[in-house]
Formats: sequence, C-alpha cells, structure tokens
Amino acid sequence: MALCVGFDVYREFYLQGPDHLSQSYRLWDAQIRKGAAPGRGVFLKFKNFPPITAGFTTNIYFRAVYVLYPRPVLVAEPGVVVNKPLQLLVANSFPDERTLWDRGVGSIIVVDFDTVRMQPFVAGVKWLGQ
Repeated sequence: MALCVGFDVYREFYLQGPDHLSQSYRLWDAQIRKGAAPGRGVFLKFKNFPPITAGFTTNIYFRAVYVLYPRPVLVAEPGVVVNKPLQLLVANSFPDERTLWDRGVGSIIVVDFDTVRMQPFVAGVKWLGQ
C-alpha cells in the first residue's frame, strides 16, 4: 500500500515537474511564432525592465533565436556587441524600420515587464511593410 501511494506521489509531482517547467517556454515560443511575419525575423523591443530583471531579456532572446532559426532575431543596432543582459537593455534600439526590413525583419515584438507579477509579457506586435 505504501509503495502504491509513494508511486502515485512520484508520478503526480515529480514526473509532471519537468513538463511544468517547460510550460512557460512553450507559451513564449507560441507568442514569438505568432509575432513573426511569415519567412521573416523579428526585432525584440524590451520596455520597463528593471535592471534586476534583465535576465528575462536574454531568455526571451534565446528562445526567439531557437524558434525562428534561421530567420534573424535582432535586439540592437547593427555592430553593437551584447554580452550581458544589462548591455542588452541599454542597447535595445534600432536605426529605422527600413533598415530592419532590409535585414530580414518583418515585425517588432514589444515585450513589457509587469512589476506586480514580476514577469514579462508581449505588449504588442508592430508589423513592418516594404
């Protein structure tokens, strides 16, 4: 009896744990796919991120790179080197929409940060035209 209860606890809490951990990644993957123009990349614009939450930006950026590969995912102007999350927040701007279009980007995904829930969210998508 104890072995059965132990197995059920293991099955309910431990085996579902990894799936639960990846749930937020699946949600971001879907948002990124939805915000990308067909066959084109995206520019990620981060707003209202306190410095202590900068790590979220790199997680979202790397998810976007993974999901959209080989399409481009940009977070800064051409030639800007970003090695750390805070650098990403400081350099998070683009020259103009035409330059983005020429670099294969079809949309700008605006990611805002909710300081009450302490989590990022997609605030909107701006579609670029030729």
